[in-house]
Amino acid sequence: MIRDTLANHARYAGLPEAFQAAFAFLTSTDLSKLAPGRVEVTDEVFANVARYRPVPQDQKPYEQHFRYADVQVVVEGSELVAVAPCDPAQYRSRDEGHDCVLTDEADATPGVVHLGAGDFAILWPGEAHKPGLFDGAHAGEVLKVVVKVPVADRQ
Repeated sequence: MIRDTLANHARYAGLPEAFQAAFAFLTSTDLSKLAPGRVEVTDEVFANVARYRPVPQDQKPYEQHFRYADVQVVVEGSELVAVAPCDPAQYRSRDEGHDCVLTDEADATPGVVHLGAGDFAILWPGEAHKPGLFDGAHAGEVLKVVVKVPVADRQ
């Protein structure tokens, strides 16, 4: 996992081209004006925009992805993201073609990362995560953009 602020996006110029497209979109678009839903970035890269209220950790399952990394950016508000390493092969059989399996299981004790407005986290296949968790500080809605970036299948 990588956690930083969008202001530091140039630090990641060495990541593959699809990540450069994601960062170009994130830094050249007024993210606060995006409507909830899917936004096409390139032929392979897309973004999901969502508004929601964070919830307690016990009210969300972990997400597991196999083909895409998430670049999760908080635009408004703040939240916690629980992250734990996992073995994607253990969960892959449950995937029904959506590149996402939800589970209450984790292979290790999770770490917790705080994301505020302007912060991002890159979450890779092999990192189970619970985004959208209440941080105890921000009681309002969160506006978040999650850019899905294709990465090599790790199974």
